[in-house]
Amino acid sequence: MTVNPSFYFNLFKKFQVLNHVPSSSVHGNAGAPTGGFNLTDPNAANGVFGGSNLGTPLTPGDFTPANNPLWAILNARAGGAAGFAQVTIPGGTQAGSQWPAMPPGLPPAWNEFQVTAPAPKLVDVFSTWITSGQVRDNPNAVILAKPPSPIPGPLDAGKALFVCSMPGDTGVRPGVPPDFWATSLIFLVDPATGNTVNPVTLTAAADYYLAAVIGNRGNTDAGRYLNQPPAVEVAASVMVWNTFDSPGVELPSLSNLDVNATNGIYEQYFLRPGDYDIAGWHLNVQTVFNGIIAALNASGLNLGGLTPEQWVLAQPAHLCSKVVIRGEVAGQAFPNFGTDTPDTNRRIAQKNLAPFEAGITTTDPNPNIIWKNFIVGQPLFFRLNQGEGANRLLLDHGLPANATQVFLAIPTRTFEQFVRPDRLKGFEIFPEEKLPHVGRYHGKPFPDAVILRQTGKEASIQLPGLEEKQYLGMAVGVEYDMKKVKHGPLGDLTMVQHTVVPVLKPGTRCFDLVDKVVGGFTLQVHATDGHVGPKGRVEYPEGYNG
Repeated sequence: MTVNPSFYFNLFKKFQVLNHVPSSSVHGNAGAPTGGFNLTDPNAANGVFGGSNLGTPLTPGDFTPANNPLWAILNARAGGAAGFAQVTIPGGTQAGSQWPAMPPGLPPAWNEFQVTAPAPKLVDVFSTWITSGQVRDNPNAVILAKPPSPIPGPLDAGKALFVCSMPGDTGVRPGVPPDFWATSLIFLVDPATGNTVNPVTLTAAADYYLAAVIGNRGNTDAGRYLNQPPAVEVAASVMVWNTFDSPGVELPSLSNLDVNATNGIYEQYFLRPGDYDIAGWHLNVQTVFNGIIAALNASGLNLGGLTPEQWVLAQPAHLCSKVVIRGEVAGQAFPNFGTDTPDTNRRIAQKNLAPFEAGITTTDPNPNIIWKNFIVGQPLFFRLNQGEGANRLLLDHGLPANATQVFLAIPTRTFEQFVRPDRLKGFEIFPEEKLPHVGRYHGKPFPDAVILRQTGKEASIQLPGLEEKQYLGMAVGVEYDMKKVKHGPLGDLTMVQHTVVPVLKPGTRCFDLVDKVVGGFTLQVHATDGHVGPKGRVEYPEGYNG
């Protein structure tokens, strides 16, 4: 697999700190940038892809680095030319034009990314990007999703970093929606275009960026390049589809100069008070699936007779993603994926939102049934005792009652060990022989399963507290009558995990046990009629991340 540098996340962000944007001077002064060249906005008319007083910094369609003035002036400086020494462009449409070698002096960013950097250095990576076709991957839809800056005051004292869990997020907690996994500003981006994408399924050959909106509601500058150590660092992991936690893998950062590096820390070089920006990671589906399957193998999870590969790939695959940030004080730890939730900790956000397709014109028996495997994990806030850690899964949906039925499937051994039939609410044990005999396992999502049918609006399952890294595999299914469903959205199906957690009483050393939402997922159920044509194509809302 050939991996090309990201212009926006890898190069543009380094150009910003190389040219004094953090201090709002020189090329960071949007009002009158030096030489008419602006690096505050990747799409500025007088920016990298626009013009300047001397010409066009990048020559469109010219994939020879030396014919692109921005590369030529950096390369001249890297080769020992003095700052502002005249550089003559040798060829292309700007042949003969002269530009000043940049940057002058020895800015810290130039020293870090070029002079003392191991191979590949900044100018080499820039050359690779040009010869690879000058792909403009500016994530414009994600940039537009940033809430308005500055955050309305008063701001918090010091630095107050956060990952956006909803549109308009100002970093105040509590205050995020109860379905924060469906509203967070985490997106999948097409590396070839920068467009936000909403794939119905993730195929092994697919390659994406995962992008997240971050902010600083503090009244103090954050980031090393605002002379405010420690570094602002952001990390992202993707996991098996779950309600709260499951085996997963860390994504490599798009801020790595070496595009093949596996380092997962994305450094945000500066983040001013009350401002927002975007962090990004590389998500290669095949690599992620390999890591997830290895993690499932190591977990020993009961998958109802399926192998980890079958569990992940048996149905259209989707992933849960979590993003965390740190850098307020020296030695600060990241929020813990297995303990912290976005409704109480602003430094973590997650996205669990996916489409769920029902084919109206399928040739399978009518009614039909489709399933989505998922995993339940335990929030480890505590030692399990005195009722702490009890879990409740709550199923809710707005699907048409006359055309659909909803089921849960649980591996038999898991059901016998963790589920008490007398603690089921709104569910009944359903004879599997009554399921429509479609698919490899005659209507079941996996060979060894106890099937529960939803019978009431308030449908829930009580589960005991689980041990650390103990996960339960399950599946949710929708049976639908192809003669009664209509093309288009049928409604959302939401699975919510409640857990009894200890909450410290203000001003005391005592705890109350409180039932709180710790996670969940949302499936957007659509019926697709293949005869409708392009105008009937299902559209998923902006922000769906797979």
